[in-house]
Amino acid sequence: MTSLGKQLRLARNSKGKSLEDISRDTNISKYYLEALENDEYDLLPGSAYVKGFLSNYARCVGLDPKVVVEKYNKLAGLNELLEGGTYNNKPLKNKTRRVIRRRVFMLLFALVLLIFCLVLLLQMRSS
Repeated sequence: MTSLGKQLRLARNSKGKSLEDISRDTNISKYYLEALENDEYDLLPGSAYVKGFLSNYARCVGLDPKVVVEKYNKLAGLNELLEGGTYNNKPLKNKTRRVIRRRVFMLLFALVLLIFCLVLLLQMRSS
């Protein structure tokens, strides 16, 4: 079974088109087209962009866009199961975890500070 990127490259070569031609026809940067052909989806902005790029690329080289996007969806779903997260947003997921941990820490710190102030206030009133 050929990879999705290899399938796109083969279709492009069979049409006699260069990456520059595809870039000009689809208004997708050559960098992103290379990432698609190399199956490096993590270099692309996000899943919605990947699907749009794949659809436009497929249409430009004579492939069925729906079939290509469905193949990507299956691939992305498999990677999500294997990695326990979203394939294209893995770095974002790690960043999100750090932000959540930081917010929980700050919330706990604020709660401890509030309890300390309340205890101090109660001791001052009772004396």
